[in-house]
Amino acid sequence: MPKLFLLAAASLLLAATGCRTISDKDRKLAASHLDIAQQSVAGGDPRAALAEVEKAVALDPTDPKSHNLYALLLHIYFAEGDRAILEYRKAIELDRDYTEAKVNLSAVYMATGRCADAIPLLEEARRDLLFREPYLVENNLGWCRYKLGDVDGALRHLRAAVSVNPGFCLGYRNLGEIMEEQGRVDEALRFVERYGKSCPEVADADFRRGLLLLEKGQDSEARLAFLSCKEKAKDDELAVECAGHAERIPGG
Repeated sequence: MPKLFLLAAASLLLAATGCRTISDKDRKLAASHLDIAQQSVAGGDPRAALAEVEKAVALDPTDPKSHNLYALLLHIYFAEGDRAILEYRKAIELDRDYTEAKVNLSAVYMATGRCADAIPLLEEARRDLLFREPYLVENNLGWCRYKLGDVDGALRHLRAAVSVNPGFCLGYRNLGEIMEEQGRVDEALRFVERYGKSCPEVADADFRRGLLLLEKGQDSEARLAFLSCKEKAKDDELAVECAGHAERIPGG
């Protein structure tokens, strides 16, 4: 599953310039700043990206891509969810067919427990047959359906997600979690094992597999899973938790 930012002054600037004519020079400059922002994100420098995308939005507040990237940075790197929502909405207002912004906005809603607001956006995104990551839409729809009590709908969407993308780790993780919570331990274990095969470097997959094996009474296999988790998690808190589970298993 699994993780938003803008200054008040920038918001006022957008309001004040919303009706002005954008010159070709400003559009080109804005496009250059947006390109630099995208490069900064790819290079792991979100603060530099933020500075550049703010310049892009100020120069050309009519470009939906700039608003989408602005919102993405606010959401993922700066934990400014409310501001991110405003920017995603602006991107969608500027381009009603902007599926990526709809999916991103739905993720912010999901993170704040607003699945009822996320679902209409995801249903719209699902109708876009050209969207390159339909498995994300199916996954988010599935998780929201589950949170709203529709288990069958959730499983249908999540299975569609891993059918479209057989290597989609989060889809298997979510399926495993739902199956476990429904008491379907064998099915949960199968999905968690697929999670581990799709993302063999992820310690969480071994951790979840260990818990399920313990529940099934397969202590020795569970201990091996926890030890694998400890090795992959290294110095993370999860490593300590996995080590503790392994030590508490009799005969370990």
